[in-house]
Amino acid sequence: MLMCQKYLSLLLLFFGLSNTYYINSQNKNQPNVLLIVLDDLNDYTGFLGGHPQVKTPYMDALAKEGTVFTNAHTNAPICAPSRASFLTGIYPHVSQNFWFTNWTENEVLKNSKSLAQFMGDNGYDTYATGKLMHDRVKSEWHEYGIANTFGPYAFNGKKVVPHPIMPKEYSNNKNDGLFTSLANVPDVPANSKFPGYNGWFDVANRKPFKYINENDRDLLNDEQHAKWVVEKIKALEKTASNNPFFMAVGFVRPHTPLVAPQKYFDMYPLETLKVPVIKENDTEDTYYRTTFKWTPPWAQHFEELKASYPTLDEGLRKYLQAYLACISFVDDQVGKVLKALKESRFDENTIVILTSDHGYNHGQKEFLYKNNLWEESTRVPLIVKAPDLKISQGVRINHPVSLIDVYPTIADFSNIKSSNLKNDNGKPLSGYSLKPFLENPDNPKWKGPDVALTVVRGNFKSNEVKEQSYSVRSETHRYIRYVNGKEELYDNEKDPYEWNNLASDKKYNKIKKNLQQQMNQLLNI
Repeated sequence: MLMCQKYLSLLLLFFGLSNTYYINSQNKNQPNVLLIVLDDLNDYTGFLGGHPQVKTPYMDALAKEGTVFTNAHTNAPICAPSRASFLTGIYPHVSQNFWFTNWTENEVLKNSKSLAQFMGDNGYDTYATGKLMHDRVKSEWHEYGIANTFGPYAFNGKKVVPHPIMPKEYSNNKNDGLFTSLANVPDVPANSKFPGYNGWFDVANRKPFKYINENDRDLLNDEQHAKWVVEKIKALEKTASNNPFFMAVGFVRPHTPLVAPQKYFDMYPLETLKVPVIKENDTEDTYYRTTFKWTPPWAQHFEELKASYPTLDEGLRKYLQAYLACISFVDDQVGKVLKALKESRFDENTIVILTSDHGYNHGQKEFLYKNNLWEESTRVPLIVKAPDLKISQGVRINHPVSLIDVYPTIADFSNIKSSNLKNDNGKPLSGYSLKPFLENPDNPKWKGPDVALTVVRGNFKSNEVKEQSYSVRSETHRYIRYVNGKEELYDNEKDPYEWNNLASDKKYNKIKKNLQQQMNQLLNI
């Protein structure tokens, strides 16, 4: 018996020492990196205060543990060009990739290393799941988990259709025309291709989406991603590999369709919901719509919602309720991932970065979408948590930065000095590391610009740099120059809602000229 106890003690000691060895054997000079990307999330989070009623406890907790960049902006406020840009580290105007063209066919981007390939080429084990690039290249990752899907969608037994609960004026678009609780199950006729099936459909996997009740249903796509990451972290703990990992998870909410379980809708009762502050006739001194000879479909969503309900207030409340419900839903998924990391042996040696590809307007400027150059669509949440830099814990940085800085920040924290170029047809990284802000928040040795640059497609028949519309955001002002030469200028300190266009006010000529020069310098024109 004594001999058995002795062997048991030695065995326990061995496993304890082994676990300690695996913890300490990971190189502190190359920490693990966890990148969390949300979709269409503007500043409606607790830590940014964009909406007074939003509930995001897990992202708020991460904000307290990390550094919040309160003036962070997208470089292209629509999914495909934004993701192609920040996950290759190259400005859209440098690659001339401004729209939904497959980034792997772009001459600059295909000859530059994506962040995944760059990390893999420099000793990292790379893992991903969900929506990252619009055009996914799984081979760039050592392991890719679950593909992104946007649904579920309403199904009439034969094909995907508008949900019967949605107003017909706003239900024509498969994604943007659906905002309702998962509990609002569409009816399916008796002659359905799937008899006895409820009415939701998983388009990506071509199968019914099971929903009996809140406790008996299929997992939504973001829940699948969270589960995959949790299981992957647990699996990595059991391996003896000394390699650091780079893991990325792309959650799709709060991108449309705005469908989430009922409990998240219950968090935001319609009767007490506060809709955004909207100025009447706020478009009179704006020029976004004048850049087109036709009205783009995304610029019509506000009018469609307005026509769908007896009052605009009712329509905005229902849409906002669904958006906030999806935010709280995805916050729970973020919480699952962060909990798994915190409970693992990797917690003290993992950099965590959380952000979104762009924001979203909720009626401001009579706009209900993204893809514009105003604050609600360009501003994004950005948190960087570096466990070794306690000095920056809970710090808030107001200096303008943008998503183009994410790639060089990860490279800097990972102590990788090698080039991102595949060959001479590629381009070097456009951004700058944010690490100086964490190392010395009061006096950072920042090498980047004093403005954040954003572009929207101007001339859809041209990829020339001068044929697009641009914005730069400083600490205090925003300057917009459209492809047709029209200008907007806002004093964001005095006018946070960007209600008053000051571009023609002579008192602001000096500020406007300075912002014009900074924009031209970044565009190299």
